[in-house]
Amino acid sequence: MTTSTDEQQYLQAILTQLEKTKPYEALTSTHSSAWDVQVGSALAGDDAKTNPYQVSHLAWQALTVASDHLNALRRSLIGDQQGDHITVTMHPYAQATLLRGAFENSARSVWLLAPGKRLTRIKRRLALQADNDKHSDRMHELLGTTPPRPTAERAKQIRDLAVGAGIPQSDVKKELAFGYTKMVQTAGEHLAGMGKAQAEAVWSACSALAHGDVHSMGFLEKEIVGQVGNVALTRLSTDSKIMVWVTTRTVQMVEYGFQLYKERVTPPA
Repeated sequence: MTTSTDEQQYLQAILTQLEKTKPYEALTSTHSSAWDVQVGSALAGDDAKTNPYQVSHLAWQALTVASDHLNALRRSLIGDQQGDHITVTMHPYAQATLLRGAFENSARSVWLLAPGKRLTRIKRRLALQADNDKHSDRMHELLGTTPPRPTAERAKQIRDLAVGAGIPQSDVKKELAFGYTKMVQTAGEHLAGMGKAQAEAVWSACSALAHGDVHSMGFLEKEIVGQVGNVALTRLSTDSKIMVWVTTRTVQMVEYGFQLYKERVTPPA
């Protein structure tokens, strides 16, 4: 178990990191021109090639979702405040779920926006759309409903956009293959000081806690409070040191996503 002094320092570090994201909440939850794509910018060119599946729209949505998760995390942490004293509530599982949503969505935005080549950004946008359509079709199947547009029609539209952007017809399926693990890893590679291994570790640790996987106990503090036969009765609580690490990396990914978006919507000088 961490000492009281350590605990306070870790909690303060978490709150300091989350405080840095408050401006993004204002950008994404109020009427703002921050998401507007300026004529002559990189995203204006991307959007023209992928219309109606604009790169900018999906990147901004991902940042909005990430910001919303961090806002919810901050609100779940901070309780009553009396003078300089703040009550902080730690949830061993639920807050990791919020961090997972923030990290994954900010990584999605970085993955979309970071490549310097337009064709790569277009490939990634269309790959996400194809994946979205697959899950949408499955949901309609489960609910016994019919998609507004036939599956084949939407698939053809994506293929035509890919070919129009410069992807050979024979390579479309391979070039638009998508997987979340690869997306997170690649986003981590784009971020200086993180790398693909650490990005996947942050994402996977949060996922393990969100899913309640048995190995997620490795990310929690454990206190044995009793024994029944050969079974130890254990109290699990948040490991604040790990929480600092995950929160810091998540905030870094969110900050980079917003930085990239601003760069891509602004025309070159």
